[in-house]
Amino acid sequence: MKLRKYGRIAVELPASLTAVSSRGQGIIVDISLTGCRVHSQLAVKKNESIGLLIEVPGHDKPLYINQAAIRWANNQEFGIEFIQMELSDRQRLHEVVAKNAGPR
Repeated sequence: MKLRKYGRIAVELPASLTAVSSRGQGIIVDISLTGCRVHSQLAVKKNESIGLLIEVPGHDKPLYINQAAIRWANNQEFGIEFIQMELSDRQRLHEVVAKNAGPR
């Protein structure tokens, strides 16, 4: 079993997902600096490429992940690895993770 480089933080963030042949909505149920777990009705396959817009409370515009990859899929949940995003979105992702991680 492969260990995660970064721990996942529990969240509930709405997201818009765009796969090769379909679009849909989902809820990000946990997130890290390198990926997330999504609950969605969207049918996806392992290793499929996907784009995401993640709504973040207190921010005017959503986080935009240009390219991500489906790493596993099980029923209505799947794991995503973030592959490519703009530096400004990467910095906001760091803020989101730090804010939701709470005190250690």
